[in-house]
Amino acid sequence: MNNPFEKLKFWITFVLIKFVRKLRTERPKSPVVREPKNLLSKEIKIPTFISLIFTVIAIYCMFVTGLAVNYKTMLGAVILIATSAAFFILYARSKEKMMLKDNDAVVLMCLLFIIAVLMFQISREYISAFVSPVSAFALMSAMLLSPRFGILYAVSLSSFVAFLNFMRFDIFIVMLCGSVVAVAGAQSIRSRADFINTGIKTAAVHAIIITMFYFFGSYNVTEFKHNLFYGALNGAFVSIIILVFMPLFEKLFSRTTNIKLLELSDFNNPLLKRLILEAPGTYHHSVMAADIAEQAANVINDNSLLARVGAYYHDIGKLKNPQYFIENQVSDNNPHDGLSPTMSNLILVSHVKDGVTLAKQYNVDSEIINIIGQHHGTTSIHTFYHRALEESPNIDIENFRYPGPKPATKVAAIVMIADSSEAACRCIEEPTATRIKDTVEKIINNKFIDGQFSDCPITLKDLEAIRSSIISTIIGIYHIRIEYKE
Repeated sequence: MNNPFEKLKFWITFVLIKFVRKLRTERPKSPVVREPKNLLSKEIKIPTFISLIFTVIAIYCMFVTGLAVNYKTMLGAVILIATSAAFFILYARSKEKMMLKDNDAVVLMCLLFIIAVLMFQISREYISAFVSPVSAFALMSAMLLSPRFGILYAVSLSSFVAFLNFMRFDIFIVMLCGSVVAVAGAQSIRSRADFINTGIKTAAVHAIIITMFYFFGSYNVTEFKHNLFYGALNGAFVSIIILVFMPLFEKLFSRTTNIKLLELSDFNNPLLKRLILEAPGTYHHSVMAADIAEQAANVINDNSLLARVGAYYHDIGKLKNPQYFIENQVSDNNPHDGLSPTMSNLILVSHVKDGVTLAKQYNVDSEIINIIGQHHGTTSIHTFYHRALEESPNIDIENFRYPGPKPATKVAAIVMIADSSEAACRCIEEPTATRIKDTVEKIINNKFIDGQFSDCPITLKDLEAIRSSIISTIIGIYHIRIEYKE
């Protein structure tokens, strides 16, 4: 135990054993829900300023140890890292303001940088600079943060690898091209297997660029063979890193990716299973609204998968009292007939809050929870308001409004419109194209006049495209069928 490395190894082992024992729990038999004591479910709250300072210091130390230690390289590293940090902050403040307000996103942003530079150092020291997994971290930033950040990471990390390898221009171009190709395919990734395809694409691009530099005379034959091998190895390394780190970062930082959305859209999900069994009318309505919302999101180039999954879950709050909602009533006895308009209003309004609570219990992602909470905005429930007016003319309509908040994203606004349009058009006795068109237009106009879209960046052009898409989709659903003779 006199050796300091042996002491360090002993203490690390001791701490890890205690940590594992503390986290050991029995496998739950009921549907998996978020436990407050679960380490991966706890929100990480680190001040943005501290995260940025720690990241800059950590990267600077890795840079200095990776290069010759003298005052020139130290000053050069200061300028490079400070310039990169300033550029990132200014860009985020101008293009991604919400990202800087998201504590988890800032911590993730910094952690990706630190882990990436550490891996670059290890690759350079023990294998080759061409194995540096720039594409993996650029793709993860594109999927976990935003596509714009994916491109920024591609440029910044490629520059870092080049500087760590004595400003090698060929390494910069190879890493940049590979990571840009990886980021370009981020939106089309729908399964974990697609990460392997990303690794293959990255390896192919590296081989092409390395061959180009060979033809320009940058390498001799031996160097060319070695670089080709390491470029191909980079692709395998990229796939492994993404497969390992992506699920961890998704869970730890509450990020919603296309893969997670596809998992949530599986009807074997416990929450959707409950909806099918306990509120079949609401389930059918949600599936129809999902089809409508997905098509509408497509026409404005927004996240159609998020719109579909958000529509699946938007009414899960009705699981608490399914019989009080018309789509789940199988007899002529309406339970609202024996209630006052105020009580009926409270039951209807509460399904939004109940949905948010239920989604949190079942560990549904925050983006879906936001859609659940925003899909009615602050709209009023006119049916019970007019009934209340018959009893007392002094009733304030504000008491018959949903609590909000209003939709904060285009997808949430689309789900709101799709929800109302599907419900309204289903009630049309003879759903002709003209009647469907008039109904959808009236719904969108009323919500626009009521100010329901004032908190989201949706434009009049978007609303026009959404209107056309929803009308077309609903007409396709309720198209006139030929009556067959017996």
